[in-house]
Amino acid sequence: MESDPSDTESRPMLEPQKVPDDTVLIIGGGPVGLMTASVLAYFGVRSIVLERNAEPTRWPKMDLTNARSMELLRKIGLADQLRELGVPSNIPYTVLMSTGLSQDSAFASWDHPSVDQYRQNIESANDGSQPAEPYLRVSQNIFETWMRDLCQENPLIDLKYGFKLESIQELEQEARCTVVEIGQGEHEYISNYVIACDGASSRCRKFLDIGLDGGPTEASFLLVHFKSHDLEHLHKQGRFWHLFMFANGTFGGAVISQNEKDIFTIHYPLLNGVDESSISSEDAIYTVLGGLHEPYKIKIDEVLVRSTFRPSIAVANSFASPELHLFLAGDAAHQNIPTGGYGMNTGLGDAFDIGWKLAAVINGHAQKGLLRTYETERKPIAYQNVQRSGVHMGVHLKAVALLDDRPELIESSSPEGIGLRKKLFQHYKDNDGENKDMGIEMGYLYDSPVCLPDSTGTKPNWEPRRYLPSTWPGSRAPHIILSDNSSIFDHLGPFFTLVEFQDREAENSRGRWLVTAANALKIPLEHAQLRGEALAARVWERPLVLVRPDGHVAWRGDHVDTLSQASGILEAVLGYYC
Repeated sequence: MESDPSDTESRPMLEPQKVPDDTVLIIGGGPVGLMTASVLAYFGVRSIVLERNAEPTRWPKMDLTNARSMELLRKIGLADQLRELGVPSNIPYTVLMSTGLSQDSAFASWDHPSVDQYRQNIESANDGSQPAEPYLRVSQNIFETWMRDLCQENPLIDLKYGFKLESIQELEQEARCTVVEIGQGEHEYISNYVIACDGASSRCRKFLDIGLDGGPTEASFLLVHFKSHDLEHLHKQGRFWHLFMFANGTFGGAVISQNEKDIFTIHYPLLNGVDESSISSEDAIYTVLGGLHEPYKIKIDEVLVRSTFRPSIAVANSFASPELHLFLAGDAAHQNIPTGGYGMNTGLGDAFDIGWKLAAVINGHAQKGLLRTYETERKPIAYQNVQRSGVHMGVHLKAVALLDDRPELIESSSPEGIGLRKKLFQHYKDNDGENKDMGIEMGYLYDSPVCLPDSTGTKPNWEPRRYLPSTWPGSRAPHIILSDNSSIFDHLGPFFTLVEFQDREAENSRGRWLVTAANALKIPLEHAQLRGEALAARVWERPLVLVRPDGHVAWRGDHVDTLSQASGILEAVLGYYC
Protein backbone atom coordinates (compact mmCIF):
# COMPACT_ATOMS: atom_id res chain seq x y z
CA MET A 1 0.00 0.00 0.00
CA GLU A 2 2.94 2.33 0.69
CA SER A 3 4.82 3.79 -2.28
CA ASP A 4 8.54 3.25 -2.71
CA PRO A 5 10.35 6.13 -0.90
CA SER A 6 13.13 6.32 -3.46
CA ASP A 7 10.55 6.51 -6.23
CA THR A 8 8.75 9.33 -4.42
CA GLU A 9 11.97 11.30 -4.02
CA SER A 10 12.65 11.11 -7.76
CA ARG A 11 9.35 12.77 -8.65
CA PRO A 12 8.82 16.52 -8.25
CA MET A 13 5.83 17.53 -6.11
CA LEU A 14 3.77 20.01 -8.07
CA GLU A 15 1.65 22.75 -6.54
CA PRO A 16 -1.40 21.46 -4.59
CA GLN A 17 -4.62 21.97 -6.49
CA LYS A 18 -7.80 22.94 -4.64
CA VAL A 19 -10.76 21.55 -6.51
CA PRO A 20 -13.51 24.22 -6.66
CA ASP A 21 -16.40 23.70 -4.27
CA ASP A 22 -18.80 23.17 -7.18
CA THR A 23 -16.66 20.38 -8.66
CA VAL A 24 -16.42 16.66 -7.79
CA LEU A 25 -13.18 14.67 -8.08
CA ILE A 26 -13.65 11.18 -9.56
CA ILE A 27 -10.90 8.58 -9.27
CA GLY A 28 -11.17 6.13 -12.16
CA GLY A 29 -12.45 6.66 -15.69
CA GLY A 30 -14.03 3.30 -16.41
CA PRO A 31 -17.76 2.95 -17.15
CA VAL A 32 -18.89 3.76 -13.59
CA GLY A 33 -16.64 6.80 -13.26
CA LEU A 34 -17.71 8.10 -16.67
CA MET A 35 -21.38 7.49 -15.86
CA THR A 36 -20.98 9.38 -12.57
CA ALA A 37 -19.43 12.33 -14.38
CA SER A 38 -22.24 12.26 -16.96
CA VAL A 39 -24.95 12.23 -14.27
CA LEU A 40 -23.31 15.14 -12.45
CA ALA A 41 -23.06 17.06 -15.72
CA TYR A 42 -26.75 16.40 -16.45
CA PHE A 43 -27.52 18.23 -13.21
CA GLY A 44 -25.09 21.04 -14.05
CA VAL A 45 -22.21 19.97 -11.77
CA ARG A 46 -18.59 19.94 -12.88
CA SER A 47 -16.20 17.05 -12.32
CA ILE A 48 -12.56 16.13 -12.76
CA VAL A 49 -11.95 12.50 -13.72
CA LEU A 50 -8.48 11.07 -13.10
CA GLU A 51 -7.78 7.91 -15.10
CA ARG A 52 -4.55 5.96 -15.21
CA ASN A 53 -4.91 4.41 -18.65
CA ALA A 54 -4.73 6.53 -21.78
CA GLU A 55 -6.66 3.93 -23.78
CA PRO A 56 -10.04 2.35 -22.93
CA THR A 57 -10.17 -1.30 -22.01
CA ARG A 58 -9.63 -3.82 -24.79
CA TRP A 59 -11.73 -6.32 -22.91
CA PRO A 60 -15.48 -6.71 -23.52
CA LYS A 61 -16.19 -7.62 -19.83
CA MET A 62 -19.84 -6.59 -19.39
CA ASP A 63 -21.89 -7.50 -22.45
CA LEU A 64 -25.44 -6.56 -21.40
CA THR A 65 -26.77 -3.17 -20.33
CA ASN A 66 -29.95 -4.27 -18.59
CA ALA A 67 -33.36 -2.63 -18.82
CA ARG A 68 -32.97 -0.59 -15.63
CA SER A 69 -29.59 0.76 -16.73
CA MET A 70 -31.09 1.69 -20.08
CA GLU A 71 -33.81 3.62 -18.22
CA LEU A 72 -31.15 5.56 -16.32
CA LEU A 73 -29.31 6.31 -19.56
CA ARG A 74 -32.61 7.40 -21.09
CA LYS A 75 -33.08 9.82 -18.20
CA ILE A 76 -29.88 11.67 -19.11
CA GLY A 77 -30.59 11.47 -22.85
CA LEU A 78 -28.09 8.78 -23.85
CA ALA A 79 -30.09 5.57 -24.42
CA ASP A 80 -30.81 6.10 -28.12
CA GLN A 81 -27.17 6.88 -28.89
CA LEU A 82 -25.99 3.71 -27.18
CA ARG A 83 -28.49 1.59 -29.11
CA GLU A 84 -26.76 2.58 -32.34
CA LEU A 85 -23.63 0.78 -31.09
CA GLY A 86 -25.22 -2.43 -29.85
CA VAL A 87 -26.22 -5.73 -31.41
CA PRO A 88 -28.91 -5.22 -34.10
CA SER A 89 -32.37 -4.97 -32.57
CA ASN A 90 -33.87 -7.87 -34.54
CA ILE A 91 -31.50 -10.55 -33.18
CA PRO A 92 -32.78 -12.73 -30.30
CA TYR A 93 -30.62 -13.17 -27.21
CA THR A 94 -30.46 -16.98 -27.25
CA VAL A 95 -28.53 -18.94 -24.61
CA LEU A 96 -27.53 -22.53 -25.37
CA MET A 97 -26.42 -25.34 -23.05
CA SER A 98 -24.31 -27.94 -24.81
CA THR A 99 -21.92 -30.83 -24.34
CA GLY A 100 -19.88 -29.80 -27.37
CA LEU A 101 -20.26 -28.38 -30.86
CA SER A 102 -19.44 -31.75 -32.40
CA GLN A 103 -22.98 -32.77 -31.44
CA ASP A 104 -26.01 -31.96 -33.59
CA SER A 105 -27.86 -29.86 -31.03
CA ALA A 106 -27.77 -28.26 -27.62
CA PHE A 107 -29.63 -30.07 -24.84
CA ALA A 108 -31.35 -26.93 -23.47
CA SER A 109 -31.80 -23.26 -24.26
CA TRP A 110 -33.12 -19.97 -22.96
CA ASP A 111 -34.84 -17.98 -25.66
CA HIS A 112 -34.62 -14.33 -24.64
CA PRO A 113 -36.40 -11.94 -27.01
CA SER A 114 -34.74 -9.49 -29.35
CA VAL A 115 -34.98 -5.77 -28.58
CA ASP A 116 -37.71 -5.44 -31.22
CA GLN A 117 -39.76 -8.21 -29.62
CA TYR A 118 -39.10 -6.77 -26.17
CA ARG A 119 -40.54 -3.42 -27.30
CA GLN A 120 -43.65 -5.20 -28.56
CA ASN A 121 -43.99 -6.94 -25.19
CA ILE A 122 -43.75 -3.57 -23.40
CA GLU A 123 -46.44 -2.01 -25.59
CA SER A 124 -48.82 -4.97 -25.44
CA ALA A 125 -48.62 -5.44 -21.66
CA ASN A 126 -48.82 -1.80 -20.51
CA ASP A 127 -49.74 -2.80 -16.97
CA GLY A 128 -46.78 -1.29 -15.14
CA SER A 129 -44.84 -4.55 -15.07
CA GLN A 130 -42.53 -3.66 -17.96
CA PRO A 131 -39.53 -1.33 -18.20
CA ALA A 132 -39.54 1.77 -20.36
CA GLU A 133 -36.50 0.47 -22.24
CA PRO A 134 -35.47 -3.01 -23.39
CA TYR A 135 -32.03 -4.30 -22.53
CA LEU A 136 -29.13 -3.98 -24.95
CA ARG A 137 -26.18 -6.20 -25.81
CA VAL A 138 -23.11 -4.02 -26.15
CA SER A 139 -19.57 -4.93 -25.06
CA GLN A 140 -17.92 -2.90 -22.32
CA ASN A 141 -15.00 -1.85 -24.54
CA ILE A 142 -17.52 -0.25 -26.92
CA PHE A 143 -19.52 1.26 -24.05
CA GLU A 144 -16.41 2.69 -22.41
CA THR A 145 -15.00 4.17 -25.61
CA TRP A 146 -18.35 5.81 -26.36
CA MET A 147 -18.63 7.23 -22.84
CA ARG A 148 -15.08 8.57 -23.01
CA ASP A 149 -15.85 10.42 -26.20
CA LEU A 150 -19.02 11.92 -24.69
CA CYS A 151 -17.19 13.02 -21.55
CA GLN A 152 -14.33 14.56 -23.50
CA GLU A 153 -16.85 16.65 -25.43
CA ASN A 154 -18.74 17.77 -22.30
CA PRO A 155 -17.59 21.20 -21.05
CA LEU A 156 -18.50 20.28 -17.46
CA ILE A 157 -16.17 17.23 -17.42
CA ASP A 158 -12.38 17.48 -17.25
CA LEU A 159 -11.12 14.01 -18.20
CA LYS A 160 -7.41 13.57 -17.43
CA TYR A 161 -5.38 10.53 -18.51
CA GLY A 162 -2.11 9.22 -17.10
CA PHE A 163 -2.96 9.90 -13.44
CA LYS A 164 -2.31 7.18 -10.87
CA LEU A 165 -3.57 7.47 -7.31
CA GLU A 166 -0.83 7.16 -4.68
CA SER A 167 -2.73 7.88 -1.49
CA ILE A 168 -5.85 9.48 -0.11
CA GLN A 169 -6.66 10.95 3.28
CA GLU A 170 -9.92 12.25 4.68
CA LEU A 171 -9.81 15.28 6.97
CA GLU A 172 -12.73 16.89 8.74
CA GLN A 173 -13.42 19.43 5.99
CA GLU A 174 -11.98 17.79 2.87
CA ALA A 175 -10.23 14.85 1.23
CA ARG A 176 -6.62 15.02 0.03
CA CYS A 177 -5.49 12.84 -2.85
CA THR A 178 -1.88 12.37 -3.91
CA VAL A 179 -1.67 11.29 -7.53
CA VAL A 180 1.20 10.74 -9.92
CA GLU A 181 0.93 12.23 -13.37
CA ILE A 182 2.93 9.68 -15.32
CA GLY A 183 6.13 11.20 -16.64
CA GLN A 184 5.52 14.53 -14.87
CA GLY A 185 5.33 14.50 -11.10
CA GLU A 186 3.07 14.25 -8.07
CA HIS A 187 -0.03 16.35 -7.55
CA GLU A 188 -2.08 16.85 -4.44
CA TYR A 189 -5.78 17.40 -5.10
CA ILE A 190 -7.81 18.87 -2.26
CA SER A 191 -11.52 18.29 -2.76
CA ASN A 192 -14.76 18.50 -0.83
CA TYR A 193 -16.06 15.38 -2.56
CA VAL A 194 -14.29 12.39 -4.10
CA ILE A 195 -15.96 9.41 -5.75
CA ALA A 196 -13.76 6.31 -5.94
CA CYS A 197 -14.50 4.31 -9.08
CA ASP A 198 -11.07 2.66 -9.14
CA GLY A 199 -12.08 -0.96 -9.41
CA ALA A 200 -11.97 -4.13 -7.34
CA SER A 201 -8.46 -3.47 -6.02
CA SER A 202 -9.42 0.10 -5.12
CA ARG A 203 -6.55 2.02 -3.52
CA CYS A 204 -9.08 4.52 -2.20
CA ARG A 205 -10.84 1.78 -0.28
CA LYS A 206 -7.56 0.41 1.09
CA PHE A 207 -6.16 3.77 2.20
CA LEU A 208 -9.40 4.48 4.05
CA ASP A 209 -9.07 1.05 5.68
CA ILE A 210 -12.49 -0.08 4.47
CA GLY A 211 -12.61 -3.87 4.49
CA LEU A 212 -14.53 -6.31 2.31
CA ASP A 213 -17.13 -8.84 3.33
CA GLY A 214 -16.21 -11.80 1.12
CA GLY A 215 -13.41 -12.30 -1.36
CA PRO A 216 -12.15 -14.28 -4.35
CA THR A 217 -13.77 -17.57 -5.28
CA GLU A 218 -11.82 -20.79 -5.76
CA ALA A 219 -12.49 -20.86 -9.50
CA SER A 220 -10.33 -19.09 -12.05
CA PHE A 221 -10.54 -18.78 -15.81
CA LEU A 222 -8.42 -18.07 -18.84
CA LEU A 223 -10.26 -15.59 -21.04
CA VAL A 224 -9.49 -15.45 -24.74
CA HIS A 225 -11.03 -12.73 -26.87
CA PHE A 226 -10.82 -13.59 -30.55
CA LYS A 227 -12.12 -12.91 -34.03
CA SER A 228 -13.55 -15.61 -36.28
CA HIS A 229 -15.75 -15.61 -39.36
CA ASP A 230 -16.19 -19.39 -39.16
CA LEU A 231 -19.88 -19.08 -38.29
CA GLU A 232 -20.75 -22.31 -40.07
CA HIS A 233 -18.98 -24.21 -37.28
CA LEU A 234 -19.59 -21.79 -34.41
CA HIS A 235 -23.34 -21.70 -35.14
CA LYS A 236 -23.66 -25.41 -35.77
CA GLN A 237 -26.24 -25.73 -32.96
CA GLY A 238 -27.81 -22.37 -33.70
CA ARG A 239 -27.04 -18.71 -33.28
CA PHE A 240 -26.25 -17.84 -29.67
CA TRP A 241 -25.47 -15.02 -27.30
CA HIS A 242 -24.07 -17.25 -24.55
CA LEU A 243 -23.05 -20.87 -25.03
CA PHE A 244 -22.49 -22.80 -21.78
CA MET A 245 -20.40 -25.94 -22.14
CA PHE A 246 -20.25 -29.05 -19.96
CA ALA A 247 -17.35 -31.50 -19.78
CA ASN A 248 -16.46 -34.60 -17.77
CA GLY A 249 -17.83 -33.95 -14.30
CA THR A 250 -17.24 -30.22 -14.49
CA PHE A 251 -18.34 -26.93 -15.95
CA GLY A 252 -16.63 -26.83 -19.31
CA GLY A 253 -16.59 -23.05 -19.77
CA ALA A 254 -18.56 -20.54 -21.79
CA VAL A 255 -18.54 -18.78 -25.14
CA ILE A 256 -19.91 -15.28 -25.61
CA SER A 257 -20.85 -13.80 -28.97
CA GLN A 258 -19.93 -10.14 -28.61
CA ASN A 259 -21.26 -8.52 -31.77
CA GLU A 260 -23.18 -11.21 -33.71
CA LYS A 261 -20.60 -10.90 -36.49
CA ASP A 262 -17.10 -12.10 -35.80
CA ILE A 263 -15.97 -11.37 -32.22
CA PHE A 264 -16.21 -13.98 -29.46
CA THR A 265 -14.84 -14.60 -25.97
CA ILE A 266 -14.25 -17.95 -24.29
CA HIS A 267 -14.00 -18.60 -20.56
CA TYR A 268 -11.71 -21.59 -20.07
CA PRO A 269 -11.75 -23.04 -16.51
CA LEU A 270 -8.26 -23.35 -15.04
CA LEU A 271 -7.61 -26.32 -12.79
CA ASN A 272 -5.70 -25.73 -9.56
CA GLY A 273 -1.97 -25.67 -10.17
CA VAL A 274 -2.24 -25.26 -13.93
CA ASP A 275 -0.02 -22.55 -15.40
CA GLU A 276 -2.14 -20.61 -17.88
CA SER A 277 0.96 -19.80 -19.95
CA SER A 278 1.26 -23.49 -20.79
CA ILE A 279 -2.11 -23.35 -22.62
CA SER A 280 -2.20 -21.78 -26.05
CA SER A 281 -5.12 -19.49 -26.87
CA GLU A 282 -6.09 -21.73 -29.77
CA ASP A 283 -6.11 -24.89 -27.64
CA ALA A 284 -8.22 -23.15 -25.00
CA ILE A 285 -10.78 -22.15 -27.64
CA TYR A 286 -10.89 -25.63 -29.18
CA THR A 287 -11.20 -27.30 -25.75
CA VAL A 288 -14.12 -25.13 -24.62
CA LEU A 289 -15.94 -25.63 -27.92
CA GLY A 290 -15.38 -29.38 -27.63
CA GLY A 291 -17.07 -29.63 -24.25
CA LEU A 292 -17.47 -33.26 -23.24
CA HIS A 293 -15.82 -34.43 -26.46
CA GLU A 294 -12.61 -33.94 -28.38
CA PRO A 295 -11.41 -30.36 -29.03
CA TYR A 296 -13.52 -28.75 -31.73
CA LYS A 297 -11.42 -26.81 -34.20
CA ILE A 298 -12.58 -23.70 -36.00
CA LYS A 299 -10.81 -21.14 -38.13
CA ILE A 300 -9.52 -18.34 -35.88
CA ASP A 301 -8.80 -15.10 -37.69
CA GLU A 302 -7.08 -13.33 -34.82
CA VAL A 303 -6.56 -13.62 -31.08
CA LEU A 304 -7.29 -10.10 -29.83
CA VAL A 305 -6.30 -10.35 -26.16
CA ARG A 306 -6.12 -12.92 -23.35
CA SER A 307 -5.94 -12.75 -19.57
CA THR A 308 -6.81 -14.68 -16.44
CA PHE A 309 -9.81 -13.92 -14.27
CA ARG A 310 -10.67 -15.03 -10.76
CA PRO A 311 -14.23 -14.08 -9.81
CA SER A 312 -14.79 -12.43 -6.47
CA ILE A 313 -17.90 -12.20 -4.33
CA ALA A 314 -17.52 -9.27 -1.97
CA VAL A 315 -19.18 -6.13 -0.64
CA ALA A 316 -17.34 -3.26 1.05
CA ASN A 317 -18.05 -2.76 4.74
CA SER A 318 -18.71 0.93 4.06
CA PHE A 319 -19.66 2.80 0.91
CA ALA A 320 -18.76 6.21 2.35
CA SER A 321 -16.06 7.71 4.54
CA PRO A 322 -16.95 8.93 8.05
CA GLU A 323 -17.08 12.64 7.14
CA LEU A 324 -18.89 12.02 3.82
CA HIS A 325 -16.12 13.39 1.63
CA LEU A 326 -15.45 10.13 -0.21
CA PHE A 327 -17.77 7.52 -1.69
CA LEU A 328 -17.12 4.10 -3.25
CA ALA A 329 -18.94 3.07 -6.42
CA GLY A 330 -18.85 0.13 -8.79
CA ASP A 331 -16.28 -2.62 -8.24
CA ALA A 332 -14.60 -0.54 -5.55
CA ALA A 333 -17.77 -1.13 -3.49
CA HIS A 334 -18.85 -4.60 -4.63
CA GLN A 335 -17.77 -7.49 -6.82
CA ASN A 336 -19.77 -10.44 -8.05
CA ILE A 337 -19.50 -13.34 -10.46
CA PRO A 338 -20.69 -12.61 -14.02
CA THR A 339 -23.84 -14.75 -14.07
CA GLY A 340 -26.83 -12.44 -14.34
CA GLY A 341 -24.79 -9.49 -15.58
CA TYR A 342 -25.19 -7.56 -12.33
CA GLY A 343 -21.65 -6.20 -11.95
CA MET A 344 -21.47 -3.11 -14.11
CA ASN A 345 -25.24 -2.62 -14.06
CA THR A 346 -25.14 -2.36 -10.26
CA GLY A 347 -22.28 0.10 -10.67
CA LEU A 348 -24.32 2.26 -13.03
CA GLY A 349 -27.04 2.35 -10.38
CA ASP A 350 -24.43 3.49 -7.83
CA ALA A 351 -23.30 6.22 -10.21
CA PHE A 352 -26.80 7.60 -10.65
CA ASP A 353 -27.60 7.49 -6.94
CA ILE A 354 -24.49 9.29 -5.71
CA GLY A 355 -24.50 11.54 -8.78
CA TRP A 356 -27.93 13.08 -8.26
CA LYS A 357 -27.49 13.35 -4.50
CA LEU A 358 -24.14 15.12 -4.72
CA ALA A 359 -25.57 17.43 -7.38
CA ALA A 360 -28.54 18.24 -5.12
CA VAL A 361 -26.21 19.14 -2.24
CA ILE A 362 -23.75 21.14 -4.36
CA ASN A 363 -26.56 23.02 -6.11
CA GLY A 364 -28.06 23.95 -2.74
CA HIS A 365 -31.29 21.97 -3.11
CA ALA A 366 -30.56 19.40 -0.38
CA GLN A 367 -28.77 19.09 2.94
CA LYS A 368 -25.53 17.11 3.32
CA GLY A 369 -27.44 14.49 5.31
CA LEU A 370 -28.85 13.29 2.00
CA LEU A 371 -25.40 11.85 1.23
CA ARG A 372 -25.67 9.45 4.18
CA THR A 373 -28.45 7.67 2.36
CA TYR A 374 -26.13 6.61 -0.49
CA GLU A 375 -24.80 3.73 1.59
CA THR A 376 -28.18 3.12 3.20
CA GLU A 377 -29.76 2.62 -0.20
CA ARG A 378 -27.04 1.04 -2.35
CA LYS A 379 -25.31 -1.35 0.05
CA PRO A 380 -28.34 -3.67 0.53
CA ILE A 381 -28.81 -3.75 -3.26
CA ALA A 382 -25.18 -4.78 -3.70
CA TYR A 383 -25.64 -7.68 -1.26
CA GLN A 384 -28.88 -8.66 -2.96
CA ASN A 385 -27.31 -8.70 -6.43
CA VAL A 386 -24.14 -10.49 -5.34
CA GLN A 387 -26.24 -13.19 -3.69
CA ARG A 388 -28.42 -13.59 -6.76
CA SER A 389 -25.45 -13.94 -9.11
CA GLY A 390 -24.44 -16.91 -6.96
CA VAL A 391 -27.92 -18.39 -7.31
CA HIS A 392 -27.60 -18.20 -11.11
CA MET A 393 -24.17 -19.86 -11.04
CA GLY A 394 -25.67 -22.57 -8.85
CA VAL A 395 -28.06 -23.46 -11.67
CA HIS A 396 -25.12 -24.43 -13.89
CA LEU A 397 -23.38 -26.27 -11.05
CA LYS A 398 -26.55 -28.29 -10.44
CA ALA A 399 -26.48 -29.28 -14.13
CA VAL A 400 -22.87 -30.43 -13.64
CA ALA A 401 -24.03 -32.53 -10.69
CA LEU A 402 -26.80 -34.10 -12.79
CA LEU A 403 -24.19 -35.06 -15.40
CA ASP A 404 -21.52 -36.10 -12.94
CA ASP A 405 -21.93 -39.87 -12.56
CA ARG A 406 -22.12 -40.85 -16.22
CA PRO A 407 -21.85 -37.78 -18.46
CA GLU A 408 -21.75 -39.96 -21.58
CA LEU A 409 -25.40 -40.82 -20.94
CA ILE A 410 -26.49 -37.45 -22.30
CA GLU A 411 -25.60 -38.61 -25.82
CA SER A 412 -27.19 -42.03 -25.39
CA SER A 413 -30.47 -43.12 -27.00
CA SER A 414 -31.09 -45.46 -24.06
CA PRO A 415 -34.01 -44.84 -21.69
CA GLU A 416 -31.49 -43.54 -19.13
CA GLY A 417 -30.03 -41.11 -21.66
CA ILE A 418 -33.47 -39.87 -22.72
CA GLY A 419 -34.40 -39.46 -19.06
CA LEU A 420 -31.25 -37.47 -18.31
CA ARG A 421 -31.86 -35.12 -21.24
CA LYS A 422 -35.42 -34.52 -20.09
CA LYS A 423 -34.22 -33.86 -16.55
CA LEU A 424 -31.63 -31.32 -17.73
CA PHE A 425 -34.09 -29.66 -20.08
CA GLN A 426 -36.62 -29.27 -17.28
CA HIS A 427 -33.92 -28.06 -14.89
CA TYR A 428 -33.05 -25.15 -17.17
CA LYS A 429 -36.69 -24.44 -17.95
CA ASP A 430 -37.49 -24.16 -14.24
CA ASN A 431 -34.40 -22.08 -13.43
CA ASP A 432 -34.25 -19.50 -16.20
CA GLY A 433 -33.88 -16.35 -14.08
CA GLU A 434 -30.43 -15.40 -15.35
CA ASN A 435 -31.05 -12.14 -17.26
CA LYS A 436 -34.80 -12.51 -16.56
CA ASP A 437 -35.08 -11.78 -12.82
CA MET A 438 -36.83 -8.43 -13.17
CA GLY A 439 -37.41 -8.19 -9.42
CA ILE A 440 -33.65 -7.93 -9.04
CA GLU A 441 -33.19 -5.52 -11.94
CA MET A 442 -36.19 -3.22 -11.38
CA GLY A 443 -37.99 -4.24 -8.20
CA TYR A 444 -35.43 -3.24 -5.61
CA LEU A 445 -36.85 -0.99 -2.92
CA TYR A 446 -34.89 1.59 -0.96
CA ASP A 447 -35.63 1.37 2.76
CA SER A 448 -34.34 4.85 3.38
CA PRO A 449 -35.05 7.82 5.68
CA VAL A 450 -35.59 10.01 2.60
CA CYS A 451 -38.35 7.70 1.29
CA LEU A 452 -41.32 8.42 3.54
CA PRO A 453 -43.52 5.39 4.32
CA ASP A 454 -47.21 5.47 3.42
CA SER A 455 -49.08 5.17 6.71
CA THR A 456 -52.27 4.13 4.92
CA GLY A 457 -50.79 1.34 2.81
CA THR A 458 -48.91 -1.94 3.07
CA LYS A 459 -45.35 -2.43 1.96
CA PRO A 460 -45.38 -4.78 -1.05
CA ASN A 461 -43.74 -8.17 -0.98
CA TRP A 462 -40.56 -8.42 -3.05
CA GLU A 463 -39.89 -11.26 -5.45
CA PRO A 464 -36.56 -11.67 -7.26
CA ARG A 465 -38.21 -13.31 -10.26
CA ARG A 466 -40.65 -10.58 -11.25
CA TYR A 467 -41.16 -6.88 -10.88
CA LEU A 468 -44.38 -6.05 -9.06
CA PRO A 469 -45.40 -2.49 -9.98
CA SER A 470 -45.82 -0.26 -6.96
CA THR A 471 -45.38 3.33 -5.86
CA TRP A 472 -44.64 2.37 -2.29
CA PRO A 473 -41.97 4.93 -1.29
CA GLY A 474 -38.52 3.63 -2.21
CA SER A 475 -39.81 1.68 -5.22
CA ARG A 476 -39.01 2.45 -8.82
CA ALA A 477 -42.13 4.17 -10.19
CA PRO A 478 -43.92 1.97 -12.77
CA HIS A 479 -43.72 2.66 -16.48
CA ILE A 480 -47.03 3.21 -18.26
CA ILE A 481 -47.82 4.29 -21.82
CA LEU A 482 -50.37 7.08 -21.54
CA SER A 483 -53.43 7.66 -23.72
CA ASP A 484 -51.46 9.95 -26.06
CA ASN A 485 -48.88 7.13 -26.55
CA SER A 486 -46.24 8.97 -24.54
CA SER A 487 -44.36 7.30 -21.70
CA ILE A 488 -45.24 8.53 -18.25
CA PHE A 489 -41.47 8.79 -17.72
CA ASP A 490 -41.34 11.49 -20.40
CA HIS A 491 -43.48 13.69 -18.14
CA LEU A 492 -40.93 13.57 -15.32
CA GLY A 493 -38.64 16.56 -14.95
CA PRO A 494 -34.87 16.55 -14.44
CA PHE A 495 -35.01 16.85 -10.63
CA PHE A 496 -38.03 16.01 -8.46
CA THR A 497 -41.47 15.62 -10.05
CA LEU A 498 -44.88 15.72 -8.41
CA VAL A 499 -47.16 13.50 -10.50
CA GLU A 500 -50.81 14.35 -9.90
CA PHE A 501 -53.68 12.33 -11.33
CA GLN A 502 -56.87 14.32 -11.85
CA ASP A 503 -60.34 13.72 -13.18
CA ARG A 504 -60.98 15.57 -16.43
CA GLU A 505 -63.43 17.93 -14.74
CA ALA A 506 -61.27 18.63 -11.66
CA GLU A 507 -60.53 22.31 -11.07
CA ASN A 508 -58.37 22.41 -7.96
CA SER A 509 -54.94 20.83 -7.64
CA ARG A 510 -54.34 18.56 -4.66
CA GLY A 511 -50.61 19.22 -5.04
CA ARG A 512 -50.69 23.02 -4.92
CA TRP A 513 -49.16 23.20 -1.42
CA LEU A 514 -46.18 21.07 -2.50
CA VAL A 515 -45.61 23.35 -5.49
CA THR A 516 -45.83 26.43 -3.25
CA ALA A 517 -43.44 24.89 -0.72
CA ALA A 518 -40.94 23.97 -3.43
CA ASN A 519 -40.95 27.53 -4.70
CA ALA A 520 -40.40 28.87 -1.19
CA LEU A 521 -37.52 26.45 -0.56
CA LYS A 522 -36.09 27.13 -4.04
CA ILE A 523 -36.32 23.44 -4.94
CA PRO A 524 -36.81 22.74 -8.67
CA LEU A 525 -40.02 20.72 -8.89
CA GLU A 526 -41.87 19.65 -12.02
CA HIS A 527 -45.63 19.39 -11.55
CA ALA A 528 -47.00 16.80 -13.97
CA GLN A 529 -50.80 17.02 -13.91
CA LEU A 530 -52.28 14.05 -15.75
CA ARG A 531 -56.00 14.26 -16.49
CA GLY A 532 -58.20 11.32 -17.34
CA GLU A 533 -55.38 8.73 -17.17
CA ALA A 534 -57.37 6.05 -15.34
CA LEU A 535 -54.94 3.19 -16.11
CA ALA A 536 -51.87 5.09 -14.90
CA ALA A 537 -53.77 6.37 -11.85
CA ARG A 538 -54.73 2.82 -10.91
CA VAL A 539 -51.19 1.43 -11.33
CA TRP A 540 -49.63 4.39 -9.50
CA GLU A 541 -52.04 3.84 -6.59
CA ARG A 542 -52.25 7.39 -5.22
CA PRO A 543 -53.35 10.72 -6.73
CA LEU A 544 -50.12 12.38 -5.59
CA VAL A 545 -46.73 10.71 -6.13
CA LEU A 546 -43.42 12.51 -5.58
CA VAL A 547 -40.73 11.02 -7.81
CA ARG A 548 -36.98 11.49 -7.32
CA PRO A 549 -34.48 12.20 -10.11
CA ASP A 550 -33.60 8.48 -10.29
CA GLY A 551 -37.24 7.48 -10.84
CA HIS A 552 -37.77 6.11 -7.32
CA VAL A 553 -40.73 7.27 -5.27
CA ALA A 554 -39.94 9.59 -2.35
CA TRP A 555 -43.51 10.10 -1.04
CA ARG A 556 -47.10 9.45 -2.03
CA GLY A 557 -50.47 10.44 -0.65
CA ASP A 558 -54.07 11.44 -1.27
CA HIS A 559 -53.73 15.07 -0.29
CA VAL A 560 -51.56 17.71 1.38
CA ASP A 561 -53.52 20.12 3.53
CA THR A 562 -51.11 22.84 4.60
CA LEU A 563 -47.95 24.62 3.50
CA SER A 564 -46.24 23.43 6.67
CA GLN A 565 -47.03 19.79 5.87
CA ALA A 566 -45.78 20.24 2.31
CA SER A 567 -42.54 21.87 3.49
CA GLY A 568 -41.96 19.02 5.94
CA ILE A 569 -42.31 16.43 3.18
CA LEU A 570 -39.85 18.19 0.88
CA GLU A 571 -37.32 18.81 3.64
CA ALA A 572 -37.48 15.16 4.71
CA VAL A 573 -36.92 13.71 1.25
CA LEU A 574 -33.99 16.07 0.68
CA GLY A 575 -32.06 15.03 3.76
CA TYR A 576 -32.86 17.89 6.15
CA TYR A 577 -33.45 15.44 9.01
CA CYS A 578 -30.75 12.83 8.29
